[in-house]
Amino acid sequence: MTDLLLRDIDPILAERIRRVSVARGWDQHETILRLLEQGLFASEHEVRGGFENTEVEALADAIAALKEVPAGKGF
Repeated sequence: MTDLLLRDIDPILAERIRRVSVARGWDQHETILRLLEQGLFASEHEVRGGFENTEVEALADAIAALKEVPAGKGF
C-alpha cells in the first residue's frame, strides 16, 4: 500500500477527525482512510453530475406515463 503524508493540517480539522475516531472506536489510521474513501465517493458523484440529459428525459417520460395508469386494486 502507498503511504501518504499530510502536512499543515488545520487544528480544527484534526480535532474533527479525532472526534470521529473516538465516536466510531476506530484508530486514527482507519478513521482517516474511511473519511477519505467517503469523501472520494461524494466527490466522484459530483463530478459525474448524475444522469445524462437523455436519461433524465426518459425517466421523466416514464414517470408521466405511470401517472396515467389507473390505480389498481392492489396485490
